[in-house]
Amino acid sequence: MSSGRFALAMPMPVTSPNSNQELSNMKIIFFIRFIIAATFLATFGSFAQLNSSDGSSAAEVLPASSPYGEATVIKNIPYVAHPTSRQNFDLYLPKNKSDQPFPLVFWIHGGAWMMGFKDWDNVKYLVRHGYAIASIDYRVSTEAKFPAQIQDCNAALNFILTHAINYGINPKQFVVGGGSAGGHLALLVGLARHEKDFGAKSSVKPLAILDFFGPTDFNTMLGDLKTVHSEKGIALFQDAVPKLLGATVEQSSKMAKIASPITYVKRSNPPVLILQGGKDDLVPVAQSQRLHDALDRAGVKNQLIIVDAAGHDGPLFSTPEIETNVIGFLNGVFAKSGSQTPKARNQ
Repeated sequence: MSSGRFALAMPMPVTSPNSNQELSNMKIIFFIRFIIAATFLATFGSFAQLNSSDGSSAAEVLPASSPYGEATVIKNIPYVAHPTSRQNFDLYLPKNKSDQPFPLVFWIHGGAWMMGFKDWDNVKYLVRHGYAIASIDYRVSTEAKFPAQIQDCNAALNFILTHAINYGINPKQFVVGGGSAGGHLALLVGLARHEKDFGAKSSVKPLAILDFFGPTDFNTMLGDLKTVHSEKGIALFQDAVPKLLGATVEQSSKMAKIASPITYVKRSNPPVLILQGGKDDLVPVAQSQRLHDALDRAGVKNQLIIVDAAGHDGPLFSTPEIETNVIGFLNGVFAKSGSQTPKARNQ
């Protein structure tokens, strides 16, 4: 009742033809401004998340002396609507030498699927050569069982490619890569493109895969470790894999097969570069050799580089010779796809 009495007490405005016209003009101007603002937000809204309150940090400029060279990094960009603390990525962009979007390296860290961080990146030097790197975190096995890890990887990839233009990335020029457990996940991302349970989109096709000493076949890995008499490797395998799969390999060979990249080898796979330590006692050489042989039989272009003196990871995978091999492989992939290499783009 009180609101009704207040409304009746409000004075009625006195208008004239001129004031009506002015009011109409003001409404038109307001409408035009609203449309412009809405269009701007629709176009640039996704890019705004780089420096918004969504949890991502402001862009940081890295000096030329950094492992990435002179670059811009934006950290902790979420790739799902309601992220956990690990469902985000860091984006590294080279110093801009061209008005063309950058090719992308989508990188997945290792850590036995139960630890690790997105700054565990074996190919930081690629930013100096004109590649953008999106290095992701994902739910570890202590948070969620497989296939949560590969679902997160595909969710991150799909998100990044959807917003690629806003990030200055070419969505058609990307490769996937990872080290150790991240190499395993990178292989699944690249090889299992038709697995809907993994969150994969068959229309999303990486140009290549970089596999740094990743496990490839869970059903044979224990035997491989026993062959090289690695007590440390056996202990880690018997701890990490059941945490990932929710059961031992002996109890669930079917799940182990589903989680093994070698299961998805077929002729339509993208090219694969495999780097493997000759003295690796956590992921034996036989794992990489088995994948190499399967890819050869399927007619998939691949290259296996065994670093004889190297164990599992370490500085021997960051030597100038390894860098040259990785860049040469990527340049060949880009040339075959009809895309310009980053070096050619920046000349």
